[in-house]
Amino acid sequence: MLRRGGGLARPGGMIKPMNAPESQPASQSNAGPQAPAGVNRYIMRQRMVALGQDFYINNSAGQPCFKIDGKVRLVKESLKFRDMQGDLIYKLDEKVLRIRESFNILDANDRLVAKVHNAIFDPLREKFTIELANGETMTTSGKVIWAQYDIEHGGRQAAKISKQFSWIGRDQYVVDILQGEDDLLILAITVVIDMMVSNGR
Repeated sequence: MLRRGGGLARPGGMIKPMNAPESQPASQSNAGPQAPAGVNRYIMRQRMVALGQDFYINNSAGQPCFKIDGKVRLVKESLKFRDMQGDLIYKLDEKVLRIRESFNILDANDRLVAKVHNAIFDPLREKFTIELANGETMTTSGKVIWAQYDIEHGGRQAAKISKQFSWIGRDQYVVDILQGEDDLLILAITVVIDMMVSNGR
């Protein structure tokens, strides 16, 4: 069930906006709104590849959970997603700065984990399909170009992406993920989608 204005509604409570954390380690950011049981919330930044900066993904408490190596200057470089111990978890295959119709997300051993396809594009609505290595599929629904959409997995809502919160910055968006999903994979998918939408404008 969805709550009007953004956020996943779960039994036992609703997600309510508070002050937004900055995209920095916890010692440099304020705590944000706490997600209810069963939902993990993260704060993301748009157009990270264009900015060419490393980025910490914070949770709703303002604590860094993952790091993105965003200093991609050459087309042969890969965008890398790491845990807070510095271990490489996921990466894009190559040539992240070139406009493409699809992107592969690989694990640290270069094995395919997911392929993100831009299936439908029009001025107001895009639909992306994500093929997982295990044969399952994720799809998006909503206004992706405005960072206001859902990711569905196995016929149910797995994540909600939204900018409709007063406590986030203009270049930020919120990702709410149901527990049991692969959080970093979904976060990597949102980065790929943001990059593909930005390149296609």
